[in-house]
Amino acid sequence: ELTVVMCMSCKCTFNLVFAVFLSLIATPSLLEASQNGFCRADIVPTDNKKIGYRDRGDRCEGLFVQKVSATGLRIAAFHNHPAIYKKDSLHIGVYSKAVETSKELTVTSIKSRQHYRMDTVFSGDAYDLPLDVLQHPLIDVKPADVSAVVCTDNCQSTLPTLVPASFAKDKERNPYVTFIANLQLHELRVTIKDKGTDEILFSQEMLGNRSWAAGRPANFPLKSYLEKSKKLLLEVVAVGRGNKLVDSLIVVLDIN
Repeated sequence: ELTVVMCMSCKCTFNLVFAVFLSLIATPSLLEASQNGFCRADIVPTDNKKIGYRDRGDRCEGLFVQKVSATGLRIAAFHNHPAIYKKDSLHIGVYSKAVETSKELTVTSIKSRQHYRMDTVFSGDAYDLPLDVLQHPLIDVKPADVSAVVCTDNCQSTLPTLVPASFAKDKERNPYVTFIANLQLHELRVTIKDKGTDEILFSQEMLGNRSWAAGRPANFPLKSYLEKSKKLLLEVVAVGRGNKLVDSLIVVLDIN
């Protein structure tokens, strides 16, 4: 795991802690949800119909077949804190701030080679996800492996707006964002700006002379920005396979 501890100036200290994770994340389309029972047409389910990615009423959930394109760079999670639930729990609550429109939620596992995914759309400030699929013996996603992304606006555009997910209402906020790639990276540049003023708060090429293994997450703590900016612009550029593959992403992070 790559954890970057950021200050408000450009002279920051970086702590690098390595672990193996894997995730695939993307937000569902409201149009797709209304027509296909929340299932994304581009997600291929496994052959096992019982635990494969399929319509399950108020959500689409299960195991899928991973596809690789370019580096596969994507947002894996935007959390206020890591997921928590007890082993005997029947569901896990995913909380986010209430907005006037519906919110799109994707939950995945960041465990290596565990290609689990759940897509849904919900209103209000919470969604209760049943744990029967998550805790199926052939899946068995642990709390530490659960990652969530909640999108509130422009979810299928090139500039979606995300809000942090919480898993307990009374837990202290410590927001962070995680992104990940499917292929080994040789360059990884991260820029964070104030959405309102376009002021650059952080900009750094993270790898130097190192490479970054496929499937390992990069976690960026955001708590230090809470007093300075309530909306951040996150820009990430990744280069893989000997500079032949370049991916980029840009998202609005609403940490208010």
